[in-house]
Amino acid sequence: MSLRDIANPKKRRERFTRTLTGKQVRAMKKRGYDAERELVGMMREQGFDAVRVPVSAPSTEPLPDVFAVKNTTVVAFEVKSQLKYSYYKSDQIAKLNAFLNIHKIYPRRYAVIAGKFKYKGWCFTITERPGDYTLKTGEGLTFKELIARLT
Repeated sequence: MSLRDIANPKKRRERFTRTLTGKQVRAMKKRGYDAERELVGMMREQGFDAVRVPVSAPSTEPLPDVFAVKNTTVVAFEVKSQLKYSYYKSDQIAKLNAFLNIHKIYPRRYAVIAGKFKYKGWCFTITERPGDYTLKTGEGLTFKELIARLT
């Protein structure tokens, strides 16, 4: 409850939600798909075996958007492509960690959130605890810093 709600208990604010057209939904999905493919290419250039996991609908299975393997390291990525900031829900982070727990054979396992921001580039954060995360432009690690941490 906000201060505005306390001051005016009779007046209830309605939540703003926008309605997207089919064309806007397709554009958003394509932007995410393109970002995932770009990340796979970037990881392969660094010597990782990387693959995009195509999941067309929200799933209860612990599958990341992209995962990459190199020597004794496995990395699971949750990827978003936005303008200024990306929000990652705790259940998405939990799925990354569940996926990594399946791959216990690898001693070095990393859950990484990745944000591609239009006109700004990529930002990354290695998640170390469960919970919600927000990634904004200019925050987190650059790709070069991420690779240095992973290898």
